Amino acid sequence: MALIPMLNYLFRKPKFPIICDFDGIVVAAKSEVSFTRQLDKLEIDIEKQYPLISVSGEGWMFLPKHLAVSPLSTKKKWFKKDIIALYNGKKNPGSDGKQYSDKSLSAKRFEKIFKDIVELLLNAT
Repeated sequence: MALIPMLNYLFRKPKFPIICDFDGIVVAAKSEVSFTRQLDKLEIDIEKQYPLISVSGEGWMFLPKHLAVSPLSTKKKWFKKDIIALYNGKKNPGSDGKQYSDKSLSAKRFEKIFKDIVELLLNAT
């Protein structure tokens, strides 16, 4: 079993689960360990910065060069439609093309939608 490097956090940690967008490849993780395991499977440009969203809807930035997560992000707040659009527009290999419905959003809480999408992403891998 390979050693999994731990993430560095600037200022504070995000609330898990999280979703991260690697140029259209969307991954979800329920913990730091599961996120770092998924990083091993991806080809990531270490010079880029990738948006990361916490279950609270807060926008973060993942900095692969430093293996760090920072709350200093250009998009601070994510909304229901943003998360659904990110999921529905994903380019994950082996993706089954299932879409998350954007109907009746007012009846669903953000956290419920977020956790549904996390489960869909985790079950697809």
